[in-house]
Amino acid sequence: MRFYVSDLDGTLLDPQAQLSSVTRAHLTELLAEGLAFTVASARHVVSIARILDGLPIRLPVVSSNGAYISDLRTGRHELVNAMEPALGQAIFALVRRHGLMPFVATHGAKGDRLFWQEVQNEGQQRFVTERQRNADPRLRHAQRIQDELVDPLVTMLVVARMEPLAALQAEIHALCGDLVTTHLAEDLYMPGWPWLNVHDRRASKDQAITTLAERYALRERELVVFGDQVNDLSMLKAAHHAVAVSNASDDVKLAAHRIIGPHHEDAVVHFIREDWAARMKS
Repeated sequence: MRFYVSDLDGTLLDPQAQLSSVTRAHLTELLAEGLAFTVASARHVVSIARILDGLPIRLPVVSSNGAYISDLRTGRHELVNAMEPALGQAIFALVRRHGLMPFVATHGAKGDRLFWQEVQNEGQQRFVTERQRNADPRLRHAQRIQDELVDPLVTMLVVARMEPLAALQAEIHALCGDLVTTHLAEDLYMPGWPWLNVHDRRASKDQAITTLAERYALRERELVVFGDQVNDLSMLKAAHHAVAVSNASDDVKLAAHRIIGPHHEDAVVHFIREDWAARMKS
């Protein structure tokens, strides 16, 4: 038997960041037949739940690049991997020394919060506008973000041009060593304004999937994963069967055991249907 996990943006979703009618219909049918399937995304569970609304996924989802294992229906977190406030404050200070302004996601007694202070470029504006449009309950404007870094830090996100972000990423690792994990990649929906995500070292898709498999008696199953970007590499390298969509980045394709069609042709669900049918016959 197999356990299937897919990334969302650029992989399972269409170019409009939606679940196509074809993918929705096939997944609904397969899940009803007992398919062990979930998603692992950089998105927060609030955003994942909005996109996958009505899909009968019984397993928790991996959200915020492995920072959370979350229940899709209630939004409750079964696991939170966040860094201590002092480390978050040190990283924030480094980001500001580079003249950049991050977005900050925290988790504490008041729940999940996403703070923004000011917008410096088009990429940051799109980030804020999209969350305002979708009424993200976490979003809050802060006069001074550093004053909000009293709870554990889940994600620090910086949106800027590639060169300054690469320099910042190198300095973050020099400062923090292996206490953090980072991902630097283009925004699929607004090329030219890449994102640098900074998480606690325990927040990775592979670690979260391993934990989920242990908790839900899926450890003995072969793991099949689907991805397209740098934040998917850890789970591809940990999988029995690593599958990349044809629109994936070169490093993801190199890490994959198999390359299928592009995300806009529902390649993931077509692969799962064929693979599931073959398993049922054997």
